[in-house]
Amino acid sequence: MNPFEKLGIDEDFNPFYKELDIKTPTLVQKKVIPLLLADKSLVCRAQTGTGKTLSYALPLSEKIKLIEDESGPMTDKSAPYLVVISPTKELATQITKVFKSLAHHVKLRVRMLGSTSQKPNALKSFSYEVLVTTPTKLERGLKNKSISFKQLKALVFDEADQLFDMGFMKDVNGILRHVEFSETNISFFTATLSKQMELFFEEKFRKLKLEKVLLGEDKVQRKKVETFNIQARVSEKNTLLKAFLEKTAQGRGIIFVNQKNQITELEKFLESSLPKLKYRVLHGGLEAKQRELNLKSFVNKKAQVLLASDVAARGIDVKDLEWVFNYGLPKTAIYYMHRVGRVGRAGKAGQVFNLITEYDSKLITLINQVIKEQSDVDLDMIESKMKKTSKQPKTAKTKTKRVKQTKRSKLYKK
Repeated sequence: MNPFEKLGIDEDFNPFYKELDIKTPTLVQKKVIPLLLADKSLVCRAQTGTGKTLSYALPLSEKIKLIEDESGPMTDKSAPYLVVISPTKELATQITKVFKSLAHHVKLRVRMLGSTSQKPNALKSFSYEVLVTTPTKLERGLKNKSISFKQLKALVFDEADQLFDMGFMKDVNGILRHVEFSETNISFFTATLSKQMELFFEEKFRKLKLEKVLLGEDKVQRKKVETFNIQARVSEKNTLLKAFLEKTAQGRGIIFVNQKNQITELEKFLESSLPKLKYRVLHGGLEAKQRELNLKSFVNKKAQVLLASDVAARGIDVKDLEWVFNYGLPKTAIYYMHRVGRVGRAGKAGQVFNLITEYDSKLITLINQVIKEQSDVDLDMIESKMKKTSKQPKTAKTKTKRVKQTKRSKLYKK
């Protein structure tokens, strides 16, 4: 009996573990799988890259399999047993791939509704057990009755904290109006857990008695992520980035920029100053199809650098990233944490480089304090302080480190 069978997952899934060379459950999987198999609703907070997707995909697929063993395959149109909600299409695509890998072995039908061009009623004529979707698409589908919750057994919110950050709460509340709570288990998976989220859970789900799986990863791991703060004038940013890419950067990484118009300007600079640099661009202003192509190209190692806004800061799992370069610091602690979370995944080391202007000194001091303390973070408190300290300080007093000079990286076109 393998370790997953001991947790209650049927042996039919064993070929899946062999296919992906999975030897044993991660900690979050050991905690979550028994709860979901026992029909519990829960909140799970765990660091990105710890196996959260499989922690719910395996047991909920097992539950669906048991239903169909007794009742036969689903025949109703667009009335899934399981719905997984993701804040972005990119993450929805990744989750769909996981479920389809499972479905190959246990014969589940999986559908995705997330593309900007895809109509909410696109799945109306199909029967399927699992739906992966974004909040707005799902809310519209429920509203126009092209999707039904009449057979819903489980509802999962993945990257739940970003649903709060990105203004999806109106859609979330609209979705919940269609849920029969006595028949449905609800789960939230998140990397951070703010007071705002805690209050929402208490208000909306008091009767469900949400179980909590809190593994303490509401923080950046200092031992695995080395941070370099580089003081700079705003006018020096492009020059410093160019020097970093030419002399310091090794391996693959992401350059984070706060606004899509800044990305366009920076792209022009890179084209003229580093014409052989292999990079792709990802931001909310691109068509959904182009975003998918650019991300796929980067994941498949056809480019060494991703130039991105915060649309890429959450849930994108690129296993071999070695560095993150913050061309501009984000305005909230949550987004800083999840940018940093792109490296140092699954125990691997990574580096973060922050360009610090005179306007960022107090902001980076607060971030440095979070990293140094290595304790649970009151994110609401930090965000409030950041907003208060966003005024222009006279001088930058942030302690900095010199950027290490390393061998020339393989970032360029042949």
